[in-house]
Amino acid sequence: MRVEALWHISTRPAPGPRSAGRLQRNDNLMAVAFRPNSTAGTRGFILPLTLWIIAAIGLVVVAVNAWVSQAVDNARVLRERADMDLAVADVQNELVFTLGSRPMTYRGIEVGRLIEQIDRTDATALMTADYRTDRYVRMDGRPYRLESKPDYVIRLYDGRGLINLNAVNADYLRRMLGLFEIAEAERNSLVDALEDYTDRDDLTRISGAEAQDYVRLGRRPPANAWLMTPLEAQHVLGWDQIPALWKRDRDAPLLSTCTVTGFNPNTAPREALLSNFSGLLEEDIQAILARREERPFRNIREFAAAANTLIRDEPFYYTFAPGACVIVELLHLTSGERVRFSLTVDTISAKTRPWRIDYAFPIPADPESPDRKSPPEEVFPAPDTLDAAQRADGESGGPGPPGALDREPGDD
Repeated sequence: MRVEALWHISTRPAPGPRSAGRLQRNDNLMAVAFRPNSTAGTRGFILPLTLWIIAAIGLVVVAVNAWVSQAVDNARVLRERADMDLAVADVQNELVFTLGSRPMTYRGIEVGRLIEQIDRTDATALMTADYRTDRYVRMDGRPYRLESKPDYVIRLYDGRGLINLNAVNADYLRRMLGLFEIAEAERNSLVDALEDYTDRDDLTRISGAEAQDYVRLGRRPPANAWLMTPLEAQHVLGWDQIPALWKRDRDAPLLSTCTVTGFNPNTAPREALLSNFSGLLEEDIQAILARREERPFRNIREFAAAANTLIRDEPFYYTFAPGACVIVELLHLTSGERVRFSLTVDTISAKTRPWRIDYAFPIPADPESPDRKSPPEEVFPAPDTLDAAQRADGESGGPGPPGALDREPGDD
């Protein structure tokens, strides 16, 4: 159309003055009509660009928000771990003070004021004295709330009441494995493999395994030394194939590697009692647990009467007072963080190494933990409370006021 219009103009005769003015106006109108619409094109480009910029900003905001949220979560986890590490260190110090300054009896740790006065100038009287107090802490795994840290719950397990993988004999181990429905032939293999793992020679037992057997299977060879922790037993051939045993030990300590001797029926769980005493039935175990809940056993005679059995094997192996090794579980009520460690107070090496931490490791939090749903009312005393009771004993030696911890009505 533009070409035709120009051709017609060029073939027309020369216009006069008026016609020339009209032609000039027509040419201007035609030029405007055929000029590209630059404003409309710009408007069509800016709108998608604006939308893309808004979308990009939204993505950046989402990414920054996710990063900040993750950083906050990481900071909260790190803070909870730092708080737990600090709490564990504080509890370790408190326990060292408690175990080193308070007497141990068949009831547990005596933390109150003495019931009977003791003549501290008479050596014989000190050795034969009754060190029971009006307050005591049991070491059978029952929960206590820390007086110094009310947000934490502590459980103490006497190492003598657990199944010691470094000291228990083969018969006890076989009975223990039988509780978890392990076939008899497999029990023998597991016992032999454990003994080969911990002994110092390279001789293989009938159903055991030594270094060459582990290497052939692509596994780490045995340490030929005592286990450092109960979890190390999972490196022994076959022992990692007993999930029920390890779940039971994770829920509450059953196994130990404490360097102590003897077995304490006052603090032993059901499985340890069935493992250490042959011939006991389930009703016998229930009678034992009910009797010691009412009043802990003082000697083997009381225990045999409650169990309705005769103790023939190794009567001197059984002791009724806690040992120097205690397994400790610490739970934070808010976060659910849970830590287990083994503490040994060594009075023989008191000048060089009076105490040590044998091992420590975290345990997965249990949202269904009864301690979190219903925190215990009984309180584990703080060092200041223990020091006050000790000072009161030093001044008077008489009984103190009733406490908030376990008491036995028949002890007064």
